[in-house]
Amino acid sequence: MRRPHICITMVIAGMSAMLSVLPVAASSTTTTAAPVPRWTEDRLLSQVLMVAANITAPTVATSDVQRGIGGVVFLGQPPSSARSRIASGLRTLNASAMVPLFLATDEEGGGVQRLANVAGSLPWPRQMATWWGPRTITEKVQSVASHMAAFGITMDLGPVADTASATNSIDLENLRSFSENGTIASRDVRAFLAGLAAGRLLGVVKHFPGLGHANGDTDLQVATDPPLAALQNPDLAPFRAAIATGVPAVMMSNVVVPDWGAAPASLNPAAYAYLRSMGFTGVILTDSLGAGAITGHGASQTAAAVTAICSGADMAMLNNASLYGATLAGLRTAVAHGRLSMTQVVASVNRILTAKNRYRSAQRQIALVPLPKG
Repeated sequence: MRRPHICITMVIAGMSAMLSVLPVAASSTTTTAAPVPRWTEDRLLSQVLMVAANITAPTVATSDVQRGIGGVVFLGQPPSSARSRIASGLRTLNASAMVPLFLATDEEGGGVQRLANVAGSLPWPRQMATWWGPRTITEKVQSVASHMAAFGITMDLGPVADTASATNSIDLENLRSFSENGTIASRDVRAFLAGLAAGRLLGVVKHFPGLGHANGDTDLQVATDPPLAALQNPDLAPFRAAIATGVPAVMMSNVVVPDWGAAPASLNPAAYAYLRSMGFTGVILTDSLGAGAITGHGASQTAAAVTAICSGADMAMLNNASLYGATLAGLRTAVAHGRLSMTQVVASVNRILTAKNRYRSAQRQIALVPLPKG
């Protein structure tokens, strides 16, 4: 790793998961309709975790939600008949949370759509770029996003901002990406994000710093990107464009970038530092830490999640909700041993809450957490 990551160390005297509580300061310009949340150390650490659940049975995550997790990513492809059941389940799940959740799915288009049967379908991004102009992309995405938001989804893990050649079939990048041309990909990523915003969904551009020229599928194995100099154009162009438009979240990939050392980007402080150096101030979410690129690096999901948060991720994605307890314990240990500061955790939680506030009325804004003293 060529850029050292410095965790700001601090000690919170007497802080424990059950006894030490951080009250949320009320804003002088914003009122909240709900009771002011009270944040224990465990709830703050839980807010930086996202777990997976099946969309047809969302309430199976209720226990984790009650303990404070920040988001749930939904898998599965439900039939159209499940629409009302999904909506009811999502309402019940969100109602059990101290603060509203990120309720996310993958809706990229084409073969990567969880909710095509209940919210409408989109073609592959490469087909969108060929068939439609930016205005049509925005309109079509807005229609799907509006249906998703109507039954409770708040975040789309898309669009794909990778740039791949038409013949690059690794992980279907030739279909999942809009273009290998950075200008075209940037244009259509912006159009897709505009559609999500118009439909009141949070967009997550992925997979930073780009998988379009990686030498393998990170879901299956360790894979490496070209050197950083080669990534400047076209790979990083769509990410720069998305950042310029104010995208609320970026997904960090599990690819290895030679300039940053042998660790996958999601576990690498240099990757997070580089993304922040590009001017991004929103939420950085990891790709699934159950990927082959992570296990191939020798890390378990639990260990990887702790490393990702210490390295600069705001939220770590676990593909198995059963790992939540062990991951929370690992984060507690990282704090106790000075590897992770609560100042860093609170900063991440506040970025998460800021994103969650984006489509909430002024009367329903979630107050941010004051930084710990010390």
